[in-house]
Amino acid sequence: MKSTGITRRIDDLGRIVIPKEIRKNLKIKENEILEIFIDNEEIILKKFSSFSDMEKILFNFAETLYKMTGNNIFITDRDKIIACNESKKVNYLNKQIGETINYVIESRMPIISNDLDKLELKESEELNINYYIVPIITNSDILGVVIITSNNKIDEEDKLSINIVSKLISNYIE
Repeated sequence: MKSTGITRRIDDLGRIVIPKEIRKNLKIKENEILEIFIDNEEIILKKFSSFSDMEKILFNFAETLYKMTGNNIFITDRDKIIACNESKKVNYLNKQIGETINYVIESRMPIISNDLDKLELKESEELNINYYIVPIITNSDILGVVIITSNNKIDEEDKLSINIVSKLISNYIE
């Protein structure tokens, strides 16, 4: 475990402030949920992901869609790529999401590009590719996105497939 050298007092309500530098470094945003663990005498805070128990299901969704469409599929939470088709695991799995995906998360709206536009799928990597990104929303909270990428135009069947997967994941979590 790495020490930051920062100390904080607990107030009379049992609260402690996580310093801004740490929140920025770990990309912890206002109203984000943290999970609390206890390990002997240590308190561990971890960013909460609604997808933590769904890894196998999400990989099955991604691989099945890949086989159906022939296009690469990625599923993210609010921070990183948590599932993708088998051929992309090595380069993308557990990588921090890029700005394009952050934009969709913040705007809460799907986005499509069929002009081989730049897509920052993971941090610091831009691809010139066609894509369709759909948010996964449950109880008005955005949990992540489902993405399809292709060198060909994204057609209506591809869009429908991604929308269905987004809704299935959302319903499963509810």
